[in-house]
Amino acid sequence: MNMVHVDVVYALLYDESLDKVLTVHNERFWSLPGGKREHGELLMQAAVREVKEETGLDISVTAIIHVSEKVIAGEHVTFITFRGELIGGTIGTTDSEIQAVEWKTIEETEALMPYLGSIRELLGNKAYYVVE
Repeated sequence: MNMVHVDVVYALLYDESLDKVLTVHNERFWSLPGGKREHGELLMQAAVREVKEETGLDISVTAIIHVSEKVIAGEHVTFITFRGELIGGTIGTTDSEIQAVEWKTIEETEALMPYLGSIRELLGNKAYYVVE
């Protein structure tokens, strides 16, 4: 079987003053803002673009903090989560799939996204990401 490989990127945006994480609700579930990498796009570019489309916010990405993979409907999907830093923009979405954009507590985020494990641990993770 020849499976298609898909990269899906996310950004973990954490507001230290509120102790909250930015989340989005699509048509089915809550997640971190993110989506599929387009052909020819770098992972970091995809994360920045997806966050802008889904939340209206401008970010920069630093380290990769979480990687997982799964086979879904015949596709091999790699999920890459970056640590993101807010640099501008206003919350609002141009993506018709996004029903809500909300800052949630770490506990709420962990309950909605158990596959991420401990958010506080993720905030301390740092796998260097290099583009050559």
